[in-house]
Amino acid sequence: MIKLRKYLGIVSIIIFTSAFLIMQIFLIGKVSGAIVTAFLIIAVGISVLLALFSLKGRLKKTILSLYGILIVGYITISILFAVAHM
Repeated sequence: MIKLRKYLGIVSIIIFTSAFLIMQIFLIGKVSGAIVTAFLIIAVGISVLLALFSLKGRLKKTILSLYGILIVGYITISILFAVAHM
């Protein structure tokens, strides 16, 4: 079990980047926005969970910090766009 937890951080990064690539290539403009949003939320959720279950160390701190910055940045930009279009 410990050997598998060692690689969960790397798997988390792979899932995160492949989710965005799949979304850009196959989903944007071809399906409704709700499906794209649901896909993105599920992929990012799985990615964050895998990062949480990975072994302690520099990689775990880096990945969780990166995900935190991305989530806070996304929320900030969403709020700014919502206020700008009122």
